[in-house]
Amino acid sequence: ALEHGFGTAEWGFAIGSDFWGSGIFVEGSRLVLDFAFDVVGVHRLEARAAVRNGRGNGALRKIGAVQEGVLRRSFLRHGEYLDQTLWSLLDDDWRDAKAVWGLSVVH
Repeated sequence: ALEHGFGTAEWGFAIGSDFWGSGIFVEGSRLVLDFAFDVVGVHRLEARAAVRNGRGNGALRKIGAVQEGVLRRSFLRHGEYLDQTLWSLLDDDWRDAKAVWGLSVVH
């Protein structure tokens, strides 16, 4: 159930290597972001990507996310703690990105 006035949400993603560079992340993220901001009405959406995941960080940058900082040794993978980059998008950021992409904007 979604609570009315829910302010902050977090999302994650994983793209199989067969689809890297295909544009599927950008297309899929537009749907997720529209839902989060325009339907649910969140104010802030957060995402994390391993610092050394260049593709993941680049994809988040490409959709207009803002890099906020590094979460030190915050993710355990294969027995090793990895640093993660914390990214955010605000509802205003998404409206601006949609205008740049020429997508319809819901107010």
